[in-house]
Amino acid sequence: MPVVDGRDVPFREAIGFLRDKIELPTETWTDLWQGMHARAFVVAGARDADLVADFHEAVRRGLEDGTTLEAFREDFDRIVARHGWSYRGGRGWRSRVIFETNLRTAYQAGRWRQIQEVKEDRPWLRYVAVRDARTRPDHAAWHGAVLHADDPWWRTHYPPNGWGCRCIVQQLSGDDLEAFGYAASAGAPRVEWESRTVNTPDGEVALRVPRGIDTGWAYNVGEAGFGRGAGLIAQERHGKWQGLFAPGGSRPADPGRLAAAEPVGRGAPRGPRGDEAARRERLREAIGGDKAVFADPAGARVAVDQALVDHMLEDARRQDGREAYFPLIPELIERPQEIWVGFAESEASRRVTVRRRYVRLVRVGRSRVFGLVADIDGGDWAGLTFFRGQTSALRNLRTGLRVYSDGGTGGS
Repeated sequence: MPVVDGRDVPFREAIGFLRDKIELPTETWTDLWQGMHARAFVVAGARDADLVADFHEAVRRGLEDGTTLEAFREDFDRIVARHGWSYRGGRGWRSRVIFETNLRTAYQAGRWRQIQEVKEDRPWLRYVAVRDARTRPDHAAWHGAVLHADDPWWRTHYPPNGWGCRCIVQQLSGDDLEAFGYAASAGAPRVEWESRTVNTPDGEVALRVPRGIDTGWAYNVGEAGFGRGAGLIAQERHGKWQGLFAPGGSRPADPGRLAAAEPVGRGAPRGPRGDEAARRERLREAIGGDKAVFADPAGARVAVDQALVDHMLEDARRQDGREAYFPLIPELIERPQEIWVGFAESEASRRVTVRRRYVRLVRVGRSRVFGLVADIDGGDWAGLTFFRGQTSALRNLRTGLRVYSDGGTGGS
């Protein structure tokens, strides 16, 4: 495998892709799956948030400053020593996987964004493999395939297609095809699916994977990171989002029960107000103005503004008196009992987003109130959900990766 040099990927799209990833501690490599990796920076087995942040910074510096693998290995040694991290595999192999995997995926994601920007004028993509003794046979067989950028084949076969995959795509116009003597392929290369198993914390899971693609790599990293087509991005807000789940770690069998807490400070719910102006004023009272930014215990910042009221007014089903719970917003972010991270894919653009879900169960008389869902794709609020009485519905919403807990689980 050749050494990847950070100087190979200096462009802003790749840098932005890597910079905008959120940092997540994980137990195993199956905690996240395929397109989820386009939105999160993880190092398998790195369970400490500060450890993950240090690795993210070191890799990002390698991309932005054009440093080499050897320079990253010096950072790798310092980070391991600082945190006392016990990792699997040898130093050379582990440091190479972390550095090169992140640079290769950032490069290809950045290329995909560029492809989308000029797709109307240059609609063709040509698969290009490095044809040497180390090239996978299937990748060599795909070399030279020319397909439209919107062809479904790129959803699973856009490179990289495995650990250490060196394949790229070449974007071409109709004139380019003629000038280089290329021709559009009669059809996409045949996709043969095969069964494989992966080990997860819950045991072995059987998966269907395209032949020639490493397990966990059958996705388009650029599509997951940036979507496809500028026009489709505009449809995301009102379109459907499909939850993404990994084969292991995303659906805890029993997350435990939460004990209800008393509201703090001025956070007690107040009677609902029915009209738009009153709702907006209630939110101003709760957050101290038209907009406020709150920091959660894990260090993330969440912006809350009048878009929350707009979200409620879009759907009559949301006009159910939930403005009574606006005073709970500050404590739900600053003092949650749990923070969960989940992933969803837009049906319109196929872009993957990350959402932080804040959970706080508050005792208000005989009722129980469950908190909010905040979309950290840009740090903005997504919505507010609450429950009265029965709290069993909480279990259905406590899914994904639990990245924070105040230890407040137990009988309630």
